[in-house]
Amino acid sequence: MNQWYCIVNGQQYGPVSEDALSGWIAQGRVTAADHVWREGFAQWAPAAETELWGGPTGAMPPSPRQPRGYVKPHRGGAVLALGIVGLTACFICGIIAWSMGRTDLREMAAGRMDRSGEGLTKAGKICGIVGTILGILWVCYALFWIVFVLAMGLG
Repeated sequence: MNQWYCIVNGQQYGPVSEDALSGWIAQGRVTAADHVWREGFAQWAPAAETELWGGPTGAMPPSPRQPRGYVKPHRGGAVLALGIVGLTACFICGIIAWSMGRTDLREMAAGRMDRSGEGLTKAGKICGIVGTILGILWVCYALFWIVFVLAMGLG
């Protein structure tokens, strides 16, 4: 089976199997205009002009299950929920919300994640930051009093 390479949005991928590349075409990740290459080709060719697409006749592949430019669904609700729990009960959840929020906002900015959850993600990240800071202050306060009580009892 042939090993293929493709260029999608300026990014080169491969080597991948013919089955994998056909799957990408079916998903809409590789379009007719994206260029592909395999051993035996003199140069890169649009996917529509290869046997992957149905040959030079330009026959269309199966209808894509996902539109071109598919992005991951956002996790804004989960980030917000973790941020609220981190703010009110468990600052460890705040750390998780802070981390997830930072990662997801980067993915959204890069266009790899649905931006409709950006507001929820930002709110969750902020709650996570505040919850983490409050949790750290609470731990420091508790340690201060433990040390203070021990020092008073020993002195």
